Amino acid sequence: MKTEYWAVISVGLLVSVSFGLIASQPDDIPHWNYLHEMKQQEFEDGCDIDCKKKQEDERGYTCVTLDSEQYICRPPRGIFYPDEDMQVRTVFPPTYGEFAYVPENKEMVGKNRLFDIFKAVLLKEESKEILVEFGFHTAGNVDNHFEYSTMLSPGDTFVSHCLGGDSKTAHVVEYRDVISIDGQTYLEFWGTHVTMPDKLLPCEMPELIQHSLPVNLELGIDFGERNEG
Repeated sequence: MKTEYWAVISVGLLVSVSFGLIASQPDDIPHWNYLHEMKQQEFEDGCDIDCKKKQEDERGYTCVTLDSEQYICRPPRGIFYPDEDMQVRTVFPPTYGEFAYVPENKEMVGKNRLFDIFKAVLLKEESKEILVEFGFHTAGNVDNHFEYSTMLSPGDTFVSHCLGGDSKTAHVVEYRDVISIDGQTYLEFWGTHVTMPDKLLPCEMPELIQHSLPVNLELGIDFGERNEG
């Protein structure tokens, strides 16, 4: 495990701060009750049996049943973009979002950023508990800059990467697993697109992340392929 000294020393403080910030449950804060009203974007029809065969045979996807006639297919794990640290692969149909494989303990900058994740560190191999640093910094409006850290376990969800302006789009993200690809430890996240309620706009960051953490957002799709090792 590549947990570094700083993570071990600082995790207690970070966790205390994180839980202090979300100590008030969203139900106790009228503004955040609207987290329960987030809607997933309108999904396309799932993949039919012919599409399923094509995705599995030609693209190496793993398809699971949505209902008796439809499937959803996840991309294989692997290094598909050698020049990029974070590996991002789109689900099929693509309206179901994308998987992101974040290299453990490496700072994500520029085009490698997704879900506002700056850095993620594996704390416990057995439980797969991780420490995630979120952050957003640009040369533009400093009012949009933020930093935030918290601990996550597989299955935990949060809302992140909310787009500003007139857009109502954000991501619901699930931390899923710890995997190894070509000797590198990656942390697997799945993000699917959601429509934000008007009462939560404009998005407040990092409050959006903080107050979504106690809410079970129930993404509800089991893609399989979890690594139990």
